[in-house]
Amino acid sequence: MTATAQPSSTVPCNQHTVHEPELHTTHTRAYTVPPDSSLFAAAEKAIDNGTHMVFVTGPDGVLQGCVTLQRLRKAILDGEYLHRVDIRAFIEAPPHDGVITAVLDSLGRLVDVSLRQNKKFVPVAEPMLSHREFRYLVDAYLSTWISSTGDYIRRFEHDFATRFGLSHGIATSNGTVSLHLALRALDVGPGDEVIVPDFTFAATANAVLYCGATPVFVDVDAETWCMTPDTFREAITPRTKVVMPVHVFGRVAPMLHIAEIARHYGIHVVEDCAEAHGAAYDGRYIGQFSTIASFSFFANKIITSGEGGMCVTQSSELAARMRLLRDHGMAAHRRYWHEEVGFNYRMTNMQAAVGLGQLERIDELLAVRRRLADRYAAALSGIRGVNMAPQLGELASPVIWFVCATVPPAKRASLIQACKNENIDLRPFFHNLSAMPAYKRFAKDNPVAAQLAISGVNLPTSHRIDDAIVATVADIFYRVLELGQ
Repeated sequence: MTATAQPSSTVPCNQHTVHEPELHTTHTRAYTVPPDSSLFAAAEKAIDNGTHMVFVTGPDGVLQGCVTLQRLRKAILDGEYLHRVDIRAFIEAPPHDGVITAVLDSLGRLVDVSLRQNKKFVPVAEPMLSHREFRYLVDAYLSTWISSTGDYIRRFEHDFATRFGLSHGIATSNGTVSLHLALRALDVGPGDEVIVPDFTFAATANAVLYCGATPVFVDVDAETWCMTPDTFREAITPRTKVVMPVHVFGRVAPMLHIAEIARHYGIHVVEDCAEAHGAAYDGRYIGQFSTIASFSFFANKIITSGEGGMCVTQSSELAARMRLLRDHGMAAHRRYWHEEVGFNYRMTNMQAAVGLGQLERIDELLAVRRRLADRYAAALSGIRGVNMAPQLGELASPVIWFVCATVPPAKRASLIQACKNENIDLRPFFHNLSAMPAYKRFAKDNPVAAQLAISGVNLPTSHRIDDAIVATVADIFYRVLELGQ
């Protein structure tokens, strides 16, 4: 963006110039506020732009300094906002970290802002928050309904279920307990078997074990990385009560065939959708193929409430039972009357406020991840040994949770360390369940799951990943895999 024909310069505290190719130039509006802005207006803009700071410019466009979210947080904690009308008292010199650079003309007017996100630690995931979630959270707090009842709980449950074409949403304190709640609502217990893919996070198996039931691990498909109809069918016994397909990393299990087999054998389907909000199969959202589906809202998920989960179902009877079990088994019509032993699996109204704000932005959040996946694919194309997640069949409409790739197992540790040396968090895939001591007595020889576990990597996936970070990751992959460095 060029706002004037005057020669430009950078503020003295940041020595990088805008002529360096790795700098990403952005429009200034998202990064600037006038000095008479309120504390909360500045805080909202600092949250929205993702840098946790804003530049302060006068009416003439001259840079006066910056205000950081850290300073605004202190002002709130100290109660300064009670007697400060605007942010003038909080203005300080721009940071010296080289991450964000103010570009000035010869008169000191801000004409551009340049970001170099790879100058600070790059986590594998971080939440993409905005002023919307902030306002909802403050509103929930001011309502004084901060525990497990309130308008945001009701809205989040209703809107989440409706968004994905289901009748009932039951919010929970996290995704793991939502799986447990689903299984308990189906009366899964000792003597029952639940078929689980070997390639998944441990919570899937743990929820089965919480019920006293037996998890049966099956292999996954080399293309989808999910349970297959064949591996499911082959694992069925007279004790099989539930099949639990997992839509791992936003990819989609072949739910038409899995659901058909389950119906034939009278087996319940519980979809683990923790990593795949918004994915679809055959034109239907995942979650619609099951008796109950479960979602997670942990901080690294596609949408988050910090912690949290959700069960969704079309069954009014099952929804009522899950609400009963979620709240200590206490009858809805009679306070402190416990019809059975239940759990405290409730979400708070404050968590739901954040979750609702995220839900209302889900299309934006998914689009950011999809564009990033395309950029990684282009940058890593042609590097020997790198295979991006395979394309799925025409019925599948996956989403991106993490951008994923597989690499030669012997090189993976070197890649992770090389990225760590550059302050980039590259994560290995989950260990397959059969490989871990906690599940030794259930272990099976599932070669595809085992191979994925030793070869897969999750690339940093968030709104903060810019072209410079993508280029750095690609350079590291090239040096390690092609040059052996």
